[in-house]
Amino acid sequence: MTLKEIISIGKKNGNSWFAMRQKTIVSAAIIIMAATIIAKLLGLFKLTLLANIFGLSRGLDIFYAADSIPQFFFNILVIGSFNTALIPILAELLSKKKTDLMWNVFNSFLNIFAFILIIIGIIGIIFSREIAQMFVGLSSAYKASYLSDFNHSDIIQLSYMMKILFISPIILGISFMLTGVLQVYKRFLVTQIAYVVYNLGFIIGILFFTPFLGVYGVTLGVLLGSVFHLLVQFPIAKYLGFSYKAEFLNFKSKYIKEMFKLSFPRFLGIALSQIMYIVEAFIAFALVPGSLTAFNWATSLYLFPVAIVGWSFAQASFPTLSFENSKRMMGNFKKTLGKTILQVLFLVIPLFMMFLILRLPIVRLILGPGSNSQFGWNDTILTSWILLFMSLSIIGQSILSVLIRAFYALKDTKTPLIVESIFFVLNIFLALYLVRVFGNFPVVSPTINNLLNIGYYLHFKSAFTWKAIGGLGAAAGIIVTLNVLVLIFILHKRLGGFSFKDFYSSAIKKFVSGGIMGGVMYFTYKVLDVLLNTSKTIDVIFLFMITLYIGVSVYIIVSFILNDPDLELITRSIYVLRDFVYGKLSKPISPIDDNMTQDGKGDLD
Repeated sequence: MTLKEIISIGKKNGNSWFAMRQKTIVSAAIIIMAATIIAKLLGLFKLTLLANIFGLSRGLDIFYAADSIPQFFFNILVIGSFNTALIPILAELLSKKKTDLMWNVFNSFLNIFAFILIIIGIIGIIFSREIAQMFVGLSSAYKASYLSDFNHSDIIQLSYMMKILFISPIILGISFMLTGVLQVYKRFLVTQIAYVVYNLGFIIGILFFTPFLGVYGVTLGVLLGSVFHLLVQFPIAKYLGFSYKAEFLNFKSKYIKEMFKLSFPRFLGIALSQIMYIVEAFIAFALVPGSLTAFNWATSLYLFPVAIVGWSFAQASFPTLSFENSKRMMGNFKKTLGKTILQVLFLVIPLFMMFLILRLPIVRLILGPGSNSQFGWNDTILTSWILLFMSLSIIGQSILSVLIRAFYALKDTKTPLIVESIFFVLNIFLALYLVRVFGNFPVVSPTINNLLNIGYYLHFKSAFTWKAIGGLGAAAGIIVTLNVLVLIFILHKRLGGFSFKDFYSSAIKKFVSGGIMGGVMYFTYKVLDVLLNTSKTIDVIFLFMITLYIGVSVYIIVSFILNDPDLELITRSIYVLRDFVYGKLSKPISPIDDNMTQDGKGDLD
């Protein structure tokens, strides 16, 4: 295909791409994955800019600390509770062709939801100074013995940043409500483009505001990105039939009652996870300066494969699972869930191996390029140390995204809450314990010797070397894995069990392929590390690309030998993207399609 033909296709289909409906889970997931990759690449570019300009600095520590409080309210109200409860109800109304009622319910909920966010934003802005003092007080109580006291300017800077950042959840909250209704209509592409433009706004803030505002320019970038996120989605929502009405909730409505009933357990569950994030934030804030920034960057890196695979398939499967449960097609529900988990495993296992083995080159190439970068070798070592343990969460977190959506599709938000509550308590104690254990590791001793020396785990003396921050990542990896195993066991019982032949044997094949891939990659990496001059960026690129190419090739070959049926995802992805370019995935001829829902077969094709 020539460049001229590609341009002509873009002109022909450009207006329809945004409104295009993805009919199946795989096609939707692949489109979401493609858009997510672009958004995440921009996110990595954002981290590169921050690393080059600021490095692991106290200023960025303060920014991430300031952002943690507004993000707490945003995540518990938007990401987990309201939006999660909203989608199954809207999907049910749409499947029954009660479109007017669906928009009325959405409008009513949007109004009260925006009202709550505005009130929280005002309170946060007014009391930002007191919140900042409380945060610094918690960190001071846990700080390392060598760390100097937090000064008054830290509290002032933290307070001013919070005032700006408390505006963002209001705008993003309204935008994410639109995201929910767009996903019900299976318009996944535009919801992912919203993430792309959000990162663009963030990057504009870094490039144009930080030169004269310093780290405050980063906060303005967050605000600008939030506005972009909303502006991209609003026109498509209007196209689908959204018309704003200034009316509040009718609490007598059964749909509103059901929404709050579903929301409350998830509200508590997300609140627990966000409290855990704040606990991690003030622990990291108290360690070696730059630890909180390094922890956030390592988290962003490990979430790259989770977002591309786990979140993409979770979002794509959620409307289908909700529909199948509403029609009581539980056999199809189990089949859909099982296939989705296996497809996530097939794609995420090689990514897990890549991040686990090539973490040092990844950190260096993304965060440390450029001769004038403020992100030095010690910063690279610290961030890659955290990424080593955060990588242990990649597989579990990806599967967990799908499992939680399965419970929500079953309109069961209590079970994940109970399980999460138990592991929340364990996570706090494990994090506090492992930070102290890792803080006693000698900074020059080989990692494997540290981890296998039982003496460190029985030693409770307070010590905080730079290795202490690795304890947060290790605790997260252990807890996520246990959480996944418990939820799979519960679903296995509730759905009548997954077939060993079709599910568990296929999962074992994927782990065998991944294990062989990891062994070959580790050997290749060590050999190339000796042969190449890794002090040069070009040699690091060669090391990364050659090792990854050999590893992926081995994974595909072993999967072929083991006759893994999910190998077809590779060719299917090519076909889906080809059809998308030619505009064949859907016909956006009208906002509402009579055949919008699946035909009941529960197939992932």
